[in-house]
Amino acid sequence: MNFFQSQEDARRKTRTLILMFVLAVLAIVAAVNLVITALVINAGDETAATTLPDFDWIMSHLPLVGGISLVTIGFISLSSLYKIASLSSGGGKVARSLGATLITAETKDPLRRRLYNVVEEMAIASGIPMPEVYVLEREAGINAFAAGFTTGDAAVTVTRGTLETLSRDELQGVIGHEFSHILNGDMRLNTRLMGVLFGILVIGLIGRAVLNSARYGAVRSDNSRRDGAGAIYLAGLALFLIGYIGVFFGQLIKAAVSRQREFLADASAVQFARQTQGIAGALKKIAAAQQGSELQTVDSDEVSHMLFATGASFNSLLATHPPLLRRIKALEPNFDEAEIDRLAEQMRGQIQNGSEVIEESTATAGFATQHFAVTPDAVTETVGMPDEGHMQLASSLRRSIPENLYRAAHSGTDALPLVLALLLDANEAVRRIQLDLIAEQLGGTAVMAAETLQREMQKPGAAFRLSLLQIAFPLIKNRPLEQLERLADLVERLIKVDGVVDTFEFALGCVLKTHLNDAVQPQHRHGNLRLTQLPEAVATLFSVVAKQGHAEAGIAGKAYQQGMESLGRHERRIKMLMDTGQWPEYAPPGDWVFSTDTALKTLDGLRMLDKQALISALVLTISHDGKVTSDEAELLRAICATLHLPLPPFVFDAG
Repeated sequence: MNFFQSQEDARRKTRTLILMFVLAVLAIVAAVNLVITALVINAGDETAATTLPDFDWIMSHLPLVGGISLVTIGFISLSSLYKIASLSSGGGKVARSLGATLITAETKDPLRRRLYNVVEEMAIASGIPMPEVYVLEREAGINAFAAGFTTGDAAVTVTRGTLETLSRDELQGVIGHEFSHILNGDMRLNTRLMGVLFGILVIGLIGRAVLNSARYGAVRSDNSRRDGAGAIYLAGLALFLIGYIGVFFGQLIKAAVSRQREFLADASAVQFARQTQGIAGALKKIAAAQQGSELQTVDSDEVSHMLFATGASFNSLLATHPPLLRRIKALEPNFDEAEIDRLAEQMRGQIQNGSEVIEESTATAGFATQHFAVTPDAVTETVGMPDEGHMQLASSLRRSIPENLYRAAHSGTDALPLVLALLLDANEAVRRIQLDLIAEQLGGTAVMAAETLQREMQKPGAAFRLSLLQIAFPLIKNRPLEQLERLADLVERLIKVDGVVDTFEFALGCVLKTHLNDAVQPQHRHGNLRLTQLPEAVATLFSVVAKQGHAEAGIAGKAYQQGMESLGRHERRIKMLMDTGQWPEYAPPGDWVFSTDTALKTLDGLRMLDKQALISALVLTISHDGKVTSDEAELLRAICATLHLPLPPFVFDAG
């Protein structure tokens, strides 16, 4: 399953979840109505018999039944929305709410440094901004989870036991598993699951509160009022049971959805490294370790579906993960279960010592160029699905960054000047105007830092430019909203100073704005539009891409036509419009930056499978002349980022 199909699958599961939630809410509404109307009917009745409402009674008391239904639906819906809103304010907030500690690049601990490096390399390889990294310091079990609504607000959390027990390959397997959840939209699904269950749970909590109140009233009241308190007690008990029975069935839904996504995440983790030993080794150690994956200080029931492994003991119906042995055998069909006992014995005999881990270097003298085929299938298959080659490239990119630039990307004071330095022009006169704009908004210190960092960037090899933005992003996104809005405006002004916008400036601006928007408004929703509904936006984008990559107008027109023909093969109606002359012809806009930005915002509303067809056709347009330059590759990455399609980096030889 590729990224696009996986996204469609996640959306389909979300729709199924919503349908199940609606049915559960309707069942709960009916049950609550039955309890409260029965309480009303039997109030003051001194006989032992209990009368239930019939159809005639309900029809004659519709205002009461309607009011009860609205209040019940309101309680459940508002509670669910409140929970989802509290969880969608950023993956870091979820991690901190569970007691996790933030890990930064400045950490001196070799185990935590290794973790940070692995996450950073995977972020670069995936083409997404660096997630925040957290550790549950009090948890000795082997576990991890990813939280957040989008790639722009994601956070990855692991337990102390994960750091101390797993090798680097095994840790990479676990992080690869969590990145799959980030890339495939599982975080949004997980957040909604937690919200839905909390909404249903509220009915049970109300019932428990009524129970406590009625019990207190029965003790303190005289005999004439104890009967009323007893009736309220029974009503509270009924609401309590309704709520918790609803939660039970909600847990069944959650478990069924979660189990299917775990196999996909395991398979994706293998793709990161093209070997099963890492992820399979981690699963084996969980099976062999005394502590396993169990969490001691965290409410495992609520977050179980977010974890790498179950985190607590559940029966097969409520288990949010497939059995460990089944997951291992899915990765290694010939696995011998006796290996678990041997590994357990070996682990008992080992003394875990973090000081034995050698801290990894953050920079090297060289950069290893990687070659990737730029064909429609090759590109679309790597969107959201980086492989071993991308991981090797990401490691090489990270290590090739000059030490001063790498340090600045992780500095609270220098991360922003670093990003602005990426936009400083080589022309002295233009650069002076840009520096004045920076001074006006950020002061002289930022100007000096930006100038110094820009000189570092002049050194040979600038393939890491977009990677710098990715790894500096966590320190930028946490600024107040007002500052982020001013930053977006400043970036746009810096780009337009000389009246000419090159492809890298456009790419950087696109990527930065997209990441900032996702961080500020994380509840991004992909649309359901079709390509045939957006002919002008499609034509604008392809015209711009064709012109930017082909100097001669005639060749650019043919490149545009090749892309359109590819879309026509995907969508018959587009071919029909082309044949009848009703589809827009090649016509590059005068202001290509504004027009492209507008077109991309519109095209982000496409459904996922139409985005796949769009990117495939764009690749044909870009490669029409038989070559793909680094500028065209960066433009393609910017387009993909704006369309929320994380594309791994492409690097080409200078010649």
